[in-house]
Amino acid sequence: MLIGRKSVFISAVILIVNALGLCMVYFIVFGDTTSQLVATLSGTVWKDNFYTQRFFYDLILGAVLLPVILKKELAELAWVSYVLFVCLGIFVVLNFYILVIDPRFEPPEITSEVLVPKARWSTISSLAVTLLAFSY
Repeated sequence: MLIGRKSVFISAVILIVNALGLCMVYFIVFGDTTSQLVATLSGTVWKDNFYTQRFFYDLILGAVLLPVILKKELAELAWVSYVLFVCLGIFVVLNFYILVIDPRFEPPEITSEVLVPKARWSTISSLAVTLLAFSY
């Protein structure tokens, strides 16, 4: 709160480093533990063969987790897209209400000044928000 907008970026970087660190620790622990177990069970020296090294089991773990993570992310993406379309629908309805039904909205009289309208902040703000939304 004290440093303003910068705090959002600082906390985001801290969360990214934390998440990356947790993933790294998880992969290191899994790879080392599995490779030592396989080396012990097979009777070979640890880190002598490819199947007793950490990278081999990290690759296997990554290959197994990839479809699960992608499925979860795609399901989350579907949920986010549903929310996005609902929000866009609410946005259109609210803009329609402001521009058409709102009793406080008074359209300008048809004169020669219609081509160069005076500043009507409610109209300008509604149209600006609508144009901004459609531009994205």
